[in-house]
Amino acid sequence: MTGVGTVPNVLHVNTAKTWRGGEQQMVYLLKGLYARGLRAEVVCLPRSPAAERSRAAGATVNELSMRFEFDPVAAFRLAGLARRGGFNILHTHTAHAHSIAWMARRFLGADCRLIVHRRIEFRPRRGIFGLGSRKYRRRVDAFIAISNRLKEILVEAGVEPWRVFTVRSVTDPERFLKAEPNPALRHALGIPEDAFVVGNIGYLVGHKDHVNLVEAAAVAIREIPGLRVVIVGSGPLKDKIEARARELGIAERVVLTGFRDDVPQLIQMFDLFALSSSEEGICSTLMDVMATGRPIVATNAAGVREAVLDGETGIVVPIKDPAALAAGIVRLHRDKDTARQMVERGRERVLRHFTAEVLTEKTIAVYQRVLAGEVGPDFPIPPEP
Repeated sequence: MTGVGTVPNVLHVNTAKTWRGGEQQMVYLLKGLYARGLRAEVVCLPRSPAAERSRAAGATVNELSMRFEFDPVAAFRLAGLARRGGFNILHTHTAHAHSIAWMARRFLGADCRLIVHRRIEFRPRRGIFGLGSRKYRRRVDAFIAISNRLKEILVEAGVEPWRVFTVRSVTDPERFLKAEPNPALRHALGIPEDAFVVGNIGYLVGHKDHVNLVEAAAVAIREIPGLRVVIVGSGPLKDKIEARARELGIAERVVLTGFRDDVPQLIQMFDLFALSSSEEGICSTLMDVMATGRPIVATNAAGVREAVLDGETGIVVPIKDPAALAAGIVRLHRDKDTARQMVERGRERVLRHFTAEVLTEKTIAVYQRVLAGEVGPDFPIPPEP
């Protein structure tokens, strides 16, 4: 190898304008790298939530205007940052970051490796001039997929299987186990103390399919008269979700809180968590919920079954099937013993397999293999169990 070094010096790149699960995972990883004495910095959009929270985690943050997906000016400046800082790994955390770092890699050559974190279920598209597909086949040393299913999707799109590592998203269990409850939350959100609260956390976009949850609630209310739905998150589909609740006559039963910082307390307020997504890499919020100790009903979107074991740590139902989602909610409302057993098994599984320590160790192992030149057809990667 050409002088890239064997100790990872990592420049993380994130183009997110909002704070979502992928940004939280990046911060978990940053903290883990620092705890092990490794060097890492971050490139983010100016004044973005990712920049602010990375700084709060102790990271050196380089703010860089990255205006669009294949921004050549941003790519040139990113290459300069990497070269001046002596980084031997670019690690991207968003699709646009992948594109910009892919262009920057051309300026850096073999002195800096490129690792792409893949978190979304969407299939790679060809894109303008074929760049959308070319960036998956050239100049990427390794991909990190957050589930075995996402690895399969990348392979189906033409990425060699020996280039894709599975490192699942995680949680910080202590953050949820030790969070102080907020007994005033129900009153503040206008929810009766005796209501059965079905919660959901996620950006209000199409693939999160919150309309599915609203429609399921309209069915489940027939069996659970005191049911309330609390959806935590902001996003462009807020009006559509509220309109559907009005059409179904349950607008007073559905609370959209907008973006919140008190997620651990909100999960504690839930009696049950319902994931309604039609597409989902794995959904790290599921780990947060299991760490808190709440029952889960989740749709069978991509990697969800790798987080929730159907019948063991929760109930998994088909996507886009409000009746099935409602049936799962009603079942766990009625069968408290089964719900309690699932909660206990879920928490035990999270503490064993889905912690920031696991994320850090597995990611460092990818870094080391890339720097050692141990990525290729002679170095197969077994799927995560």
